[in-house]
Amino acid sequence: MITLSRKADYALVALAHLGQGRGDAAVSARMIAERYKLPAALLMNILKDLARVKLVRSTRGAGGGYTLACDPARVTLLDVVRAVDDKHQPLTPCACDHDALPILGQESCHLSGDCPIREPIQRLHRRLQQFLTEVTLADLIGSEVNVAADEVQITPGDRTNRSDRLRQRKDRSVLAAQG
Repeated sequence: MITLSRKADYALVALAHLGQGRGDAAVSARMIAERYKLPAALLMNILKDLARVKLVRSTRGAGGGYTLACDPARVTLLDVVRAVDDKHQPLTPCACDHDALPILGQESCHLSGDCPIREPIQRLHRRLQQFLTEVTLADLIGSEVNVAADEVQITPGDRTNRSDRLRQRKDRSVLAAQG
């Protein structure tokens, strides 16, 4: 399963909270941490990272805290991941340009010249990157993210979508139970 890092997850929670806020009232990191039961120290560092890339505004002093610095419709998931993850890792070493691997702290794969899954993994990586650039914070706040299971395909040869495969599996189970 491909997952977001804990830092990216917490950043999205904090940004969604700020995006749902009424008016321009600043919200403290501690208040967000308490509301969602997140580690306060980690959330404070995440919010600093988000402020550094100007996704949130930080206000010091009494009544200070954080506010969203831009329109949620202009903030992509990829923006958030890149802001908080020190090294945005590819799926596998072969999923991106080999020249970028030392920057990402990875070594190239010894199979890269003769790997049977290199091209499909690179396609999947590009599709995931594209998906992360298409989904915005506004989509998350408004619960508008809708991903059909058959939109993410690794190989063009498999045209059966997930719902068809589940239906076929259920049909086989019913037949086996009857037989």
